[in-house]
This record gives sequence, structure tokens and C-alpha cells, in this order.
Amino acid sequence: MTTLVTTLLDELQKLLSQDARILKDPESKEFVEHLARWSDLEKKLPAAIVLPATEDDVAIAVKSAISHNIPFVAKSGGHSLWSTIDSSGFVLDLSLLKNIAIDPSSRQVTVQSGVLIKEVNQAAFDAGLVLPLGTANTGGVIPSVIGGGLSALHSLLGFGSDNVLRAHVVTAKGELVQVSDTENSDLLWALRGAGQHFGIVTELTLQGHPLSVLGSDDGTVWGGSMVFPAERAAEIANAIVPVLENTSAPTAGLLLLASPPPAHSTVIILMVFYMGPPSEGEKYWEPILSLQPLATDLKSIVWTKVNDGIDPWCVKGQFKRFSGTGGTKFQPQSFVSLLEQYEELKAKVPDAIGTGWGIEFSMFVDLNAVKHRESAFAHKDIKVWMELLTWYTNAEAHDEVNRIEQGALKSFREANADAGSATYQNWNRNVPVEWRYRGAERLQKLKDLKRLWDPAGVFTREFLDNV
Repeated sequence: MTTLVTTLLDELQKLLSQDARILKDPESKEFVEHLARWSDLEKKLPAAIVLPATEDDVAIAVKSAISHNIPFVAKSGGHSLWSTIDSSGFVLDLSLLKNIAIDPSSRQVTVQSGVLIKEVNQAAFDAGLVLPLGTANTGGVIPSVIGGGLSALHSLLGFGSDNVLRAHVVTAKGELVQVSDTENSDLLWALRGAGQHFGIVTELTLQGHPLSVLGSDDGTVWGGSMVFPAERAAEIANAIVPVLENTSAPTAGLLLLASPPPAHSTVIILMVFYMGPPSEGEKYWEPILSLQPLATDLKSIVWTKVNDGIDPWCVKGQFKRFSGTGGTKFQPQSFVSLLEQYEELKAKVPDAIGTGWGIEFSMFVDLNAVKHRESAFAHKDIKVWMELLTWYTNAEAHDEVNRIEQGALKSFREANADAGSATYQNWNRNVPVEWRYRGAERLQKLKDLKRLWDPAGVFTREFLDNV
């Protein structure tokens, strides 16, 4: 730890509120617990972990770090591969900021930066509301939403970023500012899809929606899984095409390749959700059910439990990486090619047995949906996402995993050239910025706003280094 870092931490010890904590001993149980992330890829050991207890604490920590020229990274749920730093700086761990406030009259839900998706889903549900949030229960609500906010409900309720109403943001000057349609509205535009690059959002207010949008009286949706042998990949993928042509049906799903225990043989798992009466869901998916899957688990599911099937992939530790690219329509051959590359991964990296690769789709077109304003989020035209969640334990396999993943991504992009190599920014920062923030006008606006709000690159160098 350098003298400058020591000086900063001593200063913060005096300035932060009584309930804030600064962890310096990397051997302590608390330090180890807060250092843990969803993935150990590129995990570094920071000089300290600072846990602010209030929004003012966050502003103080940022302002002090800037004045001492000490780098830092923010961490919420710990799913980001970028929430790590070496001993030259510190982790600003936001997990103590856990407040959730719900206004029943306006259906507005306000969360602080340490709130996780499972936590706010339950709180909103208890208040008779639902939010379009991601599928990782342990992910941070705010980073998920301000990066765009994909969800099973985005074709019904808009993306998470579409539902952002206002925010509290700590800026690159260490100032806590209000952001809304009437205050700093230019920053609000950026927060709706590119927020991580402009500040630390300490509080976010989202528009909630009545549970009735789920198409039931009790807050349930119909769905679950159908399992097929891998050798039927082409048959199943081709059978899905005519099903998805009915874009009036409120449904979403994921065609997944996985190797579950005990046999660890590759299987196809079709995970689907239908926002409507179970009888309608069964009728809609009957063409696939009639293909006699090996197993099915389809039923009415309470909305707060919809994400629980993903929990096994949300545990912390080991090497995990999530990447993907988008398309405008479901193409069977893309899934068949993905299976070939998945089998290559299993053969070349045997410990990647926990990997799940698939194609997520949401074809529903709600003609009555509110038309959301333009924002920093660039992928509202994308209907399918190829998603690669690779999980392995051997550090020597990094290059091989990357090679196979890149091959899979390249194949999908070539087959979906009209999507302009669309890449969801919450998954990957290593591809061209033009893929993540498609559209020259949008990208230029982001570059201009970055020079206005974070010209020194306090939070990231995005939109500065690629001017």
C-alpha cells in the first residue's frame, strides 16, 4: 500500500459516517467476503474495501479519491468483471445501501445502490407491483438497469432503462446531484443505457407496473422447461421458428445447451414463460410439447420465483465469463452451430462442465405498449441474444476458452449481419464501442456528454479513448 493510499484511507476514516467501514486486512473474514465476486477472472487484491453507509459517504469517498489521485472501482452485486482493482486503489463496495421505498399511488419504486434484484422483486411483488429486471437474483438492480436492463418482460414493459424516472448520482467532481426530466436531463438520457460511465448512481427511481400485466390474478406466469436430447437440435430449432412467428403472444424464452449432473451429457433445455392464462400458454407451445421432450416442468410460477432456476449459475467464485451478441430474428442454423462449438468447448476444456450457452428470444410486439423515448440504450430492435455463460476452473484454459467463444460469437454475427454486431454493454467492454452503442448520432452524443460530465475519466475511459 502506497503512502498516498494510506493518507487517503486515514482521511476517509475521519470523514465517513459512523456506520461506514474500511476494510484493510486481506486475511480477515469480512475482507474476503466482500472481495468475493461472481467470477474470479482477473480478480485483483485492492489496498482496501470501503463500505459507505450513506449517499454522502459515497460522495466523500469519490471526492477524496479524486483529490489524492487514487483510482477506485464501484461494486454492487459483484457480477461485473470490472469491479476489481489492485493495491494502487480501493473497491467502493455499495452493499450497505439497502433502502427500498415504494409509493403505491404512483407505483414508483426507489432503490439504493446495494439492493439486489431478488430483494426488490420481492418488495415490489408484496406491494402488488412488478418491474422489468434481469434474471440474476444476486445481481445489483442499479447496474443492471442503467446498462440497459434486459429482462423477460422487456417486450411487455420496456427495458429496465426505459423505466428509469430519476436518480441520485455522484459525479466526477464528487458531488451528489439530482437527475430527472427537469434536472440534469442530459445525464438522465445517458443513465438510460450507459450509466456506469458517467458516475455512481446511489439511488434510482423506477416505474413499477401492476401485477395484472403478467396476465393473471395472482402474480403468476405459466412456464418452466422442456428437455430434449442434443441430437435433436436441428429439429427443435426448426420447430420453434413457426411458433415465434406469432408475435402477438406475450412470451419469452431461452433455448439452452447445458450438461447437468449426474451424466453431464449435453441436453437442450427450452425455458419458456407465458404472460397469460396457463391454457393459452400450453396452446401456444403445443407444437413443441408435441415433440415428446425427455422431461417437462411446466406450471404456474409466482413471479418472484421465476429467476430461481438460474441460481446455480449465480454462485460466486471460480472462472466465469458472460458474453453474447444479438440478432433480429431466430435462425435455426445459428443454434445448430452453437451446439457444435459448445461440444468443442467441452472436449477441449473438460472442466467447463458447468457452462450454459443458449439463444434467448422475446418476439412479442405489444401494439398498445407505451412508446419509450430515445435513450443511450441502442438495442431495442434486437429480438434474440446469443448468450455464452462459460464456467471453468483451470486458469490455464483462459486462451482456449476465449478462442472457442470468439468463434461462436463470430459465427452468430455473420449469420445476423443486419444487427450490426449488437453487443449488450453489461456483458462486454472489449468489443468496439460502435457495437455496444449502435448509431453514429447516439455515440457522438455520449462522447459529448462524457466530456461534459467526466472529462478526466474518473469512472471509466469509455467515450474518451475512442473519440
